Amino acid sequence: MTPAELLAYAQQLLRGLGDTTSGNASRLAAVVARQALEACVDERCAAVDAQCDGATMRSRLAILKSLDDRDSADRLASLWNQLSASCHQHAYELSPTVGEVRALCEGVAVALEKCPSG
Repeated sequence: MTPAELLAYAQQLLRGLGDTTSGNASRLAAVVARQALEACVDERCAAVDAQCDGATMRSRLAILKSLDDRDSADRLASLWNQLSASCHQHAYELSPTVGEVRALCEGVAVALEKCPSG
């Protein structure tokens, strides 16, 4: 699936929830949105001739920061960190709300505008 298709699926999951705060479903949407963002990061790395197939996402984001637009790479890293935090369940934290994940999906949509696949 393309990054845009993954994001559309995440948004579809959120629309199915309405404004309820279903933790597991909103967490699932965050996982799918993070996959969309990661696919976009991979495409942007390839666009700047930085093939880093075995690298972690943090390393890929650092590579983008050094080879591509620094501000954009910082926004990608921040968005990825927020989505990652939303994906993991901890006994001492509340689940992400639909509104929080929806806002993160909007950030991913903005990031996908600079993605080579559009």
